Amino acid sequence: MKEDTHLNSMFAKFKILQRPYANGLQQVLGPYQMSEAQWGLIRYISEVGPATNSEIALYWSVEKPSVTALAQKLIDQHLIYVVYGTDKRKKVMHLTEEGIVKYQQLKKVVHTFQASLLVDITEEECEVVEKVLEKLQQNFRK
Repeated sequence: MKEDTHLNSMFAKFKILQRPYANGLQQVLGPYQMSEAQWGLIRYISEVGPATNSEIALYWSVEKPSVTALAQKLIDQHLIYVVYGTDKRKKVMHLTEEGIVKYQQLKKVVHTFQASLLVDITEEECEVVEKVLEKLQQNFRK
């Protein structure tokens, strides 16, 4: 069926793009001693706001211990700090001043990398892809 071929092709392309994108992003982040996951956590806190490990784990669809280990590395690098809520089990992550500077620095290099991938892709095409990906996320959460 044509429809099945179209669906398989779309998901195959998503899968095929994931590795080169991750590798390219890691090449960009490597000189800054930052992994893709660490960058993701710093970016989330900067763009969304302070967050708990549980909130990040839910957003990324990963186990909480994965976020905890990642956060600890960023704490050790003085890029984030934790504030305990009224419930001692609730730890809210914030960026340090150094973390804010690192985010701003990395945002520029990541943007340059991403912009290089969007050559000959229109804004409208980007918006369509974003909408499709958002709908896919919603379908996973059902």
